[in-house]
Amino acid sequence: TNLILNAQQAKNEKQDFFIKINLELLNKKISLNIEDNGNGIPEDKLEKIFEPNFTTKSSGTGLGLAMVKRMIEDYKGEISIRSKEGKGTTLMIILPTNM
Repeated sequence: TNLILNAQQAKNEKQDFFIKINLELLNKKISLNIEDNGNGIPEDKLEKIFEPNFTTKSSGTGLGLAMVKRMIEDYKGEISIRSKEGKGTTLMIILPTNM
């Protein structure tokens, strides 16, 4: 739910906002993409986005994405992020099916 909440909080009031979730099974791996068309994340902040205590929000703790990354890696998965300012963000998660 943390990933969906982050996407929802990134919305821009001037546009039709969407969150798109895509789940696929690929060669014994599960691929989950969460995409939004919100404000996007500035490039200088993108490289720090999974660090503990880093936040772009005035009231955030900066622990949510760090915890998500840790849990995914504990299950031998991968998480990455792609974002363009003013266009939106996509989180890509890959998990093995034999956890």
